[in-house]
Amino acid sequence: MAFWQQYKRGILPFLILAVAIAIFVVLELTKPTPALQEVEERFWPITAQTVSFSDVRPSFQSFGEIRAGRDAELRAQVSGQVVSLHDRLGDGASVHAGEVLVVIDDFDYVATRTEREADLAETQAKLVELQTVLAGEEKLLPGDKNQVAIASRELERQRKLLKRKAVSKKAYDDAQSQLSDRKQNVLVREQTIARLNTQIIQAQSAVQKAETALSKAQRDVEDTQLKAPFDGFLSDLDVSEGKQVSTSDRLGRLISLEKLEASFHIPEADYARLTRKEPLSGRKVQITLQRGETTNQYDGTIVRIDARVDAQTGGRKVFAALSGLTLQTDLRPGVFVGVSVPDALYENVVRLPARALHGTDHVYVVHEGRLQKRMVTLAVRDGDHVLISDGLSAGDMVAITRFAQMGPGIKVKVVAP
Repeated sequence: MAFWQQYKRGILPFLILAVAIAIFVVLELTKPTPALQEVEERFWPITAQTVSFSDVRPSFQSFGEIRAGRDAELRAQVSGQVVSLHDRLGDGASVHAGEVLVVIDDFDYVATRTEREADLAETQAKLVELQTVLAGEEKLLPGDKNQVAIASRELERQRKLLKRKAVSKKAYDDAQSQLSDRKQNVLVREQTIARLNTQIIQAQSAVQKAETALSKAQRDVEDTQLKAPFDGFLSDLDVSEGKQVSTSDRLGRLISLEKLEASFHIPEADYARLTRKEPLSGRKVQITLQRGETTNQYDGTIVRIDARVDAQTGGRKVFAALSGLTLQTDLRPGVFVGVSVPDALYENVVRLPARALHGTDHVYVVHEGRLQKRMVTLAVRDGDHVLISDGLSAGDMVAITRFAQMGPGIKVKVVAP
């Protein structure tokens, strides 16, 4: 009995295991077979651009600074007290050419001008007097010479009569003395005329000196009014009513409106590209001033290029003169602006967003819903775009969107941007 109990305890686990295996086998044999499901290949939504060829003129974008191409130091030309100022005189104020900016007390200068006018009138009167006397002397000279001729003929007649004993020796001597007197009169007259001519030259010189002195006095009076030499903006003013100023004192600065320039930098590689077909000098540029949401654009022309290459950046500094400005412009020296320089014309090229180009030599085109790698030739970069000159055909769909798994054979779907 004890043996049987021990036997049952030993075989029971095996029976349980056998039953479990049998149940598992039955379940495996009787379970339904699931239908096989086909896994659908994933596609990537992208945007694409259809290839079309055209002639494109790209532009080089840079940033620059407005500078004064022409300015003038406003300096006092005469000394004195400032008695009046322009109504709008102040830093940043705009003025027109010829407007009076500063007035200096002119009392002493007007008095000096009056004295110089009197001096000139006196010297002119002296000159007129001498010229009148000279005219009279010159008018009498022919008569004196005629008297000499008459006396000469009379002396010759007396000589012939004396030779025939028809007159006395005294009559002949009297005729000879009379001729001598007439010649003396001519000599005195000629000396007087010569002296008068010398005095007239001196008087003319005195008149010129008096005229010069009067011109200077007149200019001093005019210089008591400091006028704007050209249209522009006032800056760095240092003047006030009642201030005592001296000759050449600096009163301010006037910046020309017509000579504002934008100076900007072009890297050497871009400079070589921009000048490949035509020089930069004289090329039209677009200058942009951005202030918040307001954008103002101005026309400019490249007028000169720095002959030196920047040692740090390896590029050139270029200067463009602005045109068409008015006194209402917001441009001032020191303002930062954007500059757009048109490049040469590239014919029969494809313009694509820069992100469509991978590296520098290939793009992906969409063919039958899959990507194909296409080797291309980059003509030039144009800001956020590139110009492709070779490797594409009209009608090709170039993938614009980028994603990590991008590569040949990847399934894609073109969607609207």
